[in-house]
Order: sequence, then structure tokens, then C-alpha cells
Amino acid sequence: MSLKSPADRYLHVRLKASLLGAVGSFVLFAAYLAVPPLGIFSGILAPFPAAYNRLVHGRIASLIVILAAATGITALFGIFAGGLYLGMCGMISFFMPELLLRGISGSRALFWTTAANLLIFTAGFIAYSTVSGINLQLVISKEITYFLKQEITIYEMGGVTGEELELLKHAMSTAAELLQRLYPALVTAMLVVIAGCNLILVRKTTDKIALNLAIGDFSTFRNPDLLVWILIATGFTLLLPTSLVTTPALNILLIIAMLYFFQGMAVVSAMITKHSIPALVRILLYILFVFQPYLLGLVAGIGLFDLWVDFRTPKPQENL
Repeated sequence: MSLKSPADRYLHVRLKASLLGAVGSFVLFAAYLAVPPLGIFSGILAPFPAAYNRLVHGRIASLIVILAAATGITALFGIFAGGLYLGMCGMISFFMPELLLRGISGSRALFWTTAANLLIFTAGFIAYSTVSGINLQLVISKEITYFLKQEITIYEMGGVTGEELELLKHAMSTAAELLQRLYPALVTAMLVVIAGCNLILVRKTTDKIALNLAIGDFSTFRNPDLLVWILIATGFTLLLPTSLVTTPALNILLIIAMLYFFQGMAVVSAMITKHSIPALVRILLYILFVFQPYLLGLVAGIGLFDLWVDFRTPKPQENL
């Protein structure tokens, strides 16, 4: 016969779940830092253990996961890595479940979580630059240039020479300049992807437990109609000759394109569900859509034209 009271047993379960979550989140984020190309996928999943603990075991359990994982990351990789974990994972894993538990829809929770994350990143960026006296803008530019130079070196070692090498260097130089202008939009896209993937995981896991979250169905996702006017205005702004205007416009354009890509994927998801396509084919299609640049543009175009065509609304059949 157990001498533990129900309260003690519940506390034991919460503590065990918190410790397992902390270990899981730490391992996932450590893999992201240690193995950058492959670790990207584990980094995306790193916020989930704390988010799940918040939904199932409460606020304290989630905080234990976040703080314990952040402490381990800081001890192993340094204070900057610990801050990066808190910035990338802490807000998503704590703030988004709070919104969902208050009845906020999945798309709105995703929006406000990303906005809060960007605010924290911006504040940290400014504070670190002010206190340290280091120009982070210059550091980021140097890191981008260094990374692309490393890529050129790899191609040189692989035997690329002559005119091909010169073309490659020119392409890399153009890419470096573009990345230096677009990194705010790329950071925003990264945060949206991380939050979105964790939102999908939350929906899949909470469907099996008694949590009534208003996440909604992704296949019904639709951007506000007014967004198209921002797209048009941004496009005309790019015609101006000054980079002080065109650089922010280019970042806004990239973010809008991402939003229409999501709407296009929602259309594709609705069509796949409607025609009962097998799961394996679905996975292959989604992978193809994400990694094939031409299909990315095609899906974004579908999302944009959905504003007028409305692909997901059944068309009435005409009587012959």
C-alpha cells in the first residue's frame, strides 16, 4: 500500500515530467548548436517539451523546463547560446500555450507569439550593442560574408576553377549583399516556422487529452483581404532609388510572400484532404513544396490568387 497522498503523487508526476522535458529540450537545442545543418530540425522542436508541460502540468513545470534547459545550454555553449535559447524557445514555449489556454485561435496565437519574440530580439539586439559597444549589424554582415567565403573555398577544393569559379564568386557576393539586407525578414520567417511547427505538435498531442484549445484547422487558414494592398504598395516602393526605403520594403515583401505561401499550403492541404491522398504521398508533396524554389513561388501564387478564385469553396453544379 502506497503511503503517498494523491497530491504527493501528482507533484512527483509533474516533477518527473519537468525533468524529462528539460533534458529533451536541452538535447534538441544542443544538437541544433553542435550540428548546424542537421540540427536545424531539432532546433525547431526544442520549444515543444516546455510548451507541452505548460498545457498539461502547469506554469511552474514549464518554467522548470525552460530555466533548466537554458542553464545547461549556457554551461555548455556560453551565455550567448543560453540567451539564444531563451529568445528562440522560451517565448514560444511559454507565451503561445498561455494564449491558447485563454481561447485565442491558433493563427492569432502564432502572430502574437512571433511579435513578442521579435520585440525581445530587437530589445536584446539594442541592449547588447549599447552595453558592449559592439556593432552587431557589422558583426552579422561579417559573419554572412565569412560563411559565403567558406562555401567558395569548399567549391575551390572540389575542383571548380576559371570562369565557373568567377561566376560563383559573383553569385555569392550578390547573395551576401541580399542576406545583409534581408536578415530581419529571414529571422521573422524562422520564428514563424518554429512557432508554427510547435503549434502543429501541440494540436496533434492535445487532441488525445481533455484540452479544448481553439487552434483551428490549418486548411481553413486565410490572410486578411487588405494584405494584398500592402503587397501592392510595397511593390511600388521598390521602384524608389534609395535603399533606406527599398530595404524595409524588401523585408516586408518577403514576409508577405511567406504569408501567402502559408495560405497556398492551406489550399493544397484542403485539396489533399478532399481527394484522400495517402499519407506517404502527402509527406513527399510537402517536402517537395518546401525544398523546391519554383514550387515555393507557385504555392505562394496559389495563396495570392485564392483571394479572388476561392479554391476551397465548392462550386455549385449547373443543371444540364
